[in-house]
Amino acid sequence: MFACAFLALAAVYVAGFYATVWTDPDAAESRFDALRKGGYPGLAEGYGQRVIALRREEGVSEESLAPFKVKVASSAFDARRYAKSAGLYEEALASDWALELGMIERAILEDKMARSQIIERDISKAVSIYSAFIELSGDAASRSEGEGDHSVESLYANLIAGSETLFTEALKPTGNPELFSGGREAKLTAARDLMKVGAFFAMNDDGLYASAGLLSSALTIRREILGDDHQDTVQIALMLGPVYQRMNRLDDAERLYLDAFHAQEKAKGANSPELSLYIKLLAEVYEAQGRATEAQALNEHMRALFRDAFGSQRYAANRVRDRRLDIDRPVSMQFPLTAAYAPTDLIRAVSYSIPISKNPDVEEMSIRLAADPDEDARESNMPVRLAQLISLCRADSGERISLRSGYRAYATQKDLYARIGNLGTVTPPGVSEHQTGLAADIDIGGRLMRQSDKTYQCFEENAFRFGFILSYPPGNNYLPGEDTYEPWHWRYVGIRTAQLYREAGPSNKPQEFLAALPCYQQQAVSGGLTPVGEKDVCLEGGKVVAAAATAAELRPVSIDAHEETAAARKLNNAGQGGQL
Repeated sequence: MFACAFLALAAVYVAGFYATVWTDPDAAESRFDALRKGGYPGLAEGYGQRVIALRREEGVSEESLAPFKVKVASSAFDARRYAKSAGLYEEALASDWALELGMIERAILEDKMARSQIIERDISKAVSIYSAFIELSGDAASRSEGEGDHSVESLYANLIAGSETLFTEALKPTGNPELFSGGREAKLTAARDLMKVGAFFAMNDDGLYASAGLLSSALTIRREILGDDHQDTVQIALMLGPVYQRMNRLDDAERLYLDAFHAQEKAKGANSPELSLYIKLLAEVYEAQGRATEAQALNEHMRALFRDAFGSQRYAANRVRDRRLDIDRPVSMQFPLTAAYAPTDLIRAVSYSIPISKNPDVEEMSIRLAADPDEDARESNMPVRLAQLISLCRADSGERISLRSGYRAYATQKDLYARIGNLGTVTPPGVSEHQTGLAADIDIGGRLMRQSDKTYQCFEENAFRFGFILSYPPGNNYLPGEDTYEPWHWRYVGIRTAQLYREAGPSNKPQEFLAALPCYQQQAVSGGLTPVGEKDVCLEGGKVVAAAATAAELRPVSIDAHEETAAARKLNNAGQGGQL
């Protein structure tokens, strides 16, 4: 009897309790908080939803409910109810309450919403958030994570980086068109955001799979709407191809480069030197696949194209002067400059109509003249050619292009590296090409140029025609740090050297090419460039070429491992400030 009475009382209590928490919003919220703190997010989320419903019945505004929605959204995420989590975050962030949030607090909530959306395969909304983060991150999106950097810009970059695993799990590396719906403009907007986020992850090897999924999805959308031959489609193919190569998906890279080549052939003409970029990329893939005969045929086609465009004697002139005046010297951890090194022909960039991003009298707004002695020095020099390249790419891309950094003295580089070198965008003193006055960091819209900018494609296709090469390509080991790819850093080496690098240089090895340049020049003059499939004698083993040798005397000099560093330093220190 007592037991029955106890059970009856317990039933009444339980019924009363649940009736109270189910009808009284304060009691329901108390229960929500208790379950949330006790580690029961699934139960807590249910009570949280009931609180929201009851508050609405009382006439509480959505603005007032927004902070509580955030708490419920967090519980829903922890309970793996991602659709509910994303919906609640979206409601809260769309309210006027969210307008009062600080930048950091809002960014953290948007990141949580985006993570829920990725898991729910609502990729368009997620990449829209991260694309906005990329713009807000400025230069932080272009560098490795730096310890001790607590800036808001770095926070945005770190939040994007934290989504890498989710994108990898959500997207196939060959495209996910089924995840994107809506009209033409909605899809093209999604493609733009996918491209920007994909380029962010392509900056380092850890993000390759995420990058492939994002970029291939963007490519599929643009192909569907714009067609294979549209320049926006080609732009993504040029970005995705190297990602596939680094992933060893060579067949996929081959198809991309073939499509891009045919598109550019139609757009620019069969004899355009700009096609050399796509010919070389395709030849690299063929060589990696063991298809040496096809790769060699492409190389021969490119050399014929160069003969027609630039003349049969394009490399015949003696370029020892360029070596002695450091126009084409390598500069890296392996090839350092001395603290005393300083060029003697610096000029103000603004004097040559080069758009600049800083006060024209700042040291970094100066570059070398580096004039050609065998041509009109007023027209054939580095600043004129940089201005021409920027003008061409500005017209081609419609983007705002400017010079971020030109010359930096050793002392300037030392001070800069001491302050922010750990962030990954500043090299140690003595190993920066900026000390030569021949390097140009390019800004787009006030921040460092990215691979996703249209200007980058223009530079890739055309910079060699104006004497510039990309100094720090993907996968280089020239600088300290894990990720030293710098799509914004272009180095002047002179037109003939840049042409030779495009035509016959080793892929993505500009420093090695410059170190062995006299050997490549000799091969080009004699017509004996190494065929595909054979060892590159200019790079074989630990060989370097004496800097002061004449064209007739150039030959590889074999050295052992112990002597290599000393020989490399000797090669670099032959000229100081334009003097031997």
